[in-house]
Amino acid sequence: MFGNESEREKSEFNYAVKYLERLNYLFYRIDIAAMELDAHNWFHTLLTLFRELSTHMKDKEIEEFNKLKESLNSKLKLAADKRVREGVFEISSELYEELHNFEMKLRKIMKQSGLEGRMIDDATKALK
Repeated sequence: MFGNESEREKSEFNYAVKYLERLNYLFYRIDIAAMELDAHNWFHTLLTLFRELSTHMKDKEIEEFNKLKESLNSKLKLAADKRVREGVFEISSELYEELHNFEMKLRKIMKQSGLEGRMIDDATKALK
């Protein structure tokens, strides 16, 4: 669709460290939203993380996440409608569990993609 990747010139520089910093910041925001039971921010920060990790995913995984996203989006809409009607926003245990599972699956993708590495005792081996 956008051409063959091998036809593109490669840069001498990369943004790997900045990319990992961005992922770290997203996980920080995800943790805060989850602890505060802020389903709206939790969901949208997870979507941002999903976009960041999508380049490490297989097409089948992206399809699965898109289905989960649709399910979560409809549940969040129901919760928002209830908030408008009753003035109370609460996160149901079902919605909480789905957000939790969505997050855990993204964390597994990150780990399987090698973005979450182990600490290495010898720093010279970290660059190999």
